[in-house]
Amino acid sequence: MKKYIYTLCLLGVIVYSCKTQQATKTAAEATVVTANPNNEEMLKGEVLYNQRCGRCHDLPKPSDLTVEHWKPIMASMAPKAKLSAEETNWVLAYVNANAKN
Repeated sequence: MKKYIYTLCLLGVIVYSCKTQQATKTAAEATVVTANPNNEEMLKGEVLYNQRCGRCHDLPKPSDLTVEHWKPIMASMAPKAKLSAEETNWVLAYVNANAKN
């Protein structure tokens, strides 16, 4: 009976870890931003930036960095913040709209 329970637990861990890796890859690959994000998307991006990105470290002001600086930052940090592809686009649209010229 114990072997059966251990086997089910191990199988659950394997399935969960595969699912987590798949979601992380999709968020990391999402760096395409719509050409003209609307106000709702910008607001969602700002909220996500403050909540998800700010929970682990102090946030730089979006205007402290250029658009070119934000691209690799978002590519590396979005998976750590567990942002979906859509959420990544919202945050990237927010920081890009407020980035230094």
